[in-house]
Amino acid sequence: MPLKTLVCSSGEVTAVAPAEEARKYLQMSGTLVWMDFEGVLSGTDKELLQSSFGFHDLSLEDAARPADGAVRRQRPKVEEYDDYFFLVMQALSAERAGSTLVLEPEELDVFVGGNYVVSVHRRPVPELSLVWEEAVKRPRLMACGSDRLAYHILDAVVDHYIDIVDDIEELLDDLEDAVIDPRAGNQAVRDIFAFKRQLIGFRKAASPLREAVTEMTSREYPHVSEATQPYLRDVYDHLVRLSDMLDTYRDILAGALDVHLSAVSNNMNMVMKRLTVVATIFLPLGFITGFWGMNFTDFMPLESAFWWWGSLAVMFFLTAGMMLYLSLSVVRRGR
Repeated sequence: MPLKTLVCSSGEVTAVAPAEEARKYLQMSGTLVWMDFEGVLSGTDKELLQSSFGFHDLSLEDAARPADGAVRRQRPKVEEYDDYFFLVMQALSAERAGSTLVLEPEELDVFVGGNYVVSVHRRPVPELSLVWEEAVKRPRLMACGSDRLAYHILDAVVDHYIDIVDDIEELLDDLEDAVIDPRAGNQAVRDIFAFKRQLIGFRKAASPLREAVTEMTSREYPHVSEATQPYLRDVYDHLVRLSDMLDTYRDILAGALDVHLSAVSNNMNMVMKRLTVVATIFLPLGFITGFWGMNFTDFMPLESAFWWWGSLAVMFFLTAGMMLYLSLSVVRRGR
């Protein structure tokens, strides 16, 4: 799999290509090595990590990806081992699809030791690339230690969460305007449920990560210095705010669904009222025409023009009177 390595020594950051050359820096004091693996961990890669860093089999198993292309994502977490800790997070990419937002998670595994950081991911992670470029430009970013470098990676991922939340807020505004229209149809309902599924996936990525950061800040980790603790607490604050916003958006979606269903129900009630008025008007008319339309064998008034014109007059005035009565009822109810 593609392997990139950065080495920070004596305040300078250099890129090292061969893994064997990077291994010698691990034995030098005052250096920090960052290895980045992209793709599926092969057996050779796992042997390299075990021989160079002594990673536990369980953490390597969590970081490994099946070569058959199957997706097996780990829950965001942090695990402490003898001389390093293992951090799992989900980097999210967002794409707009119509009235909803499609979130695609990418697992990012980070091993943090005394003088090294090893990151493993299957596909490119833009947030990680930004930190990599920043480390090349600003050597101080790596000179502060492995825990500070791990913080910058974590902070980049969480900051992108906040950017996605801004996009979600804009989409929610558009969706709220759409669902108010009772003619929106079933597409609005489908958009709401699709949005709720994406928010659930977002929460599954963010909430466990908050628990992991809490664990890192509430206990003394062997490779998390006191100087890095305030930075981690800042990330924790961002995750708490993010969790609150996701809860708010979930409530907004539930409210939007209720508003849409109420609008559809009100529209249906108006249609039923119109049909009821029409049926009420035609009910006596149907009785009159049905009565006089029966096949009487001997009924003299049927042969008289007076009864025919009289029936029409009764139906006309009855219709006019009912329409006037119903109109006045509506006006009085409006007052």
